Amino acid sequence: MAQQPAMPTPDRARAVVAELGLAVTGMVLGVAVLFVLRALGLWPATARGIGLISGPTITGIAALFYLWAHTRLDAGQPLLSPITRVGRGQAVLVALVATAVAIGGSMALGVVLELLGAPVAEQQTIVEIVADWHAGTDRTTMIVLGVSAVVLAPIAEECLFRGLLFARLREASGRPIAYVVSAIGFAAIHGNPAGLPIYLWLGVVFALSLERSGRLAAPIAVHMGNNAFAFAVLLLGQ
Repeated sequence: MAQQPAMPTPDRARAVVAELGLAVTGMVLGVAVLFVLRALGLWPATARGIGLISGPTITGIAALFYLWAHTRLDAGQPLLSPITRVGRGQAVLVALVATAVAIGGSMALGVVLELLGAPVAEQQTIVEIVADWHAGTDRTTMIVLGVSAVVLAPIAEECLFRGLLFARLREASGRPIAYVVSAIGFAAIHGNPAGLPIYLWLGVVFALSLERSGRLAAPIAVHMGNNAFAFAVLLLGQ
């Protein structure tokens, strides 16, 4: 594919603001939908496990809104058209390698942060759920956590941050900006400052797997693999 001329800096900045605006608007819409559902009694706020799927639900609604906006703004333009699509076998290989890189890099970052006196800490809610699981007082919530973390969150987050935000920014503002902005957005929604370096790392690896494969299924699979490993660690009590 022929190299496109570099977009002027002000235009790239406007593109970043526009794309982030679409993503944030979608998230706000997702929160509003859940608020309405709770007001109508259709989304119970008191059930402990329901909060675990609120995040993926909000992100999924944001992705749907963003996709709708994309069809209105760039009708007929495939999202991943600038990215070369590889065969399924090669895509599987990309996903496997990226999963190993994601997990290995996260573990290395964890060790470095520990040595620097800034250890990564799990969110308190997750700590309590895991404690109840090992104590045998609440098994159901841990199962809901597993479904949310290993299945729902990877699908919703990759659709929003890689399939939409990264893909559109890559075309509008260039690869470096797409990597940085999508990784920061991905890290920000997790609300865990102590884990920020690891979330940024994962955001970059997930985007790289999309670029190397041209298939959104690749970063979704890598994200699932990474979260499945983390969930297994929780189950083992480490």
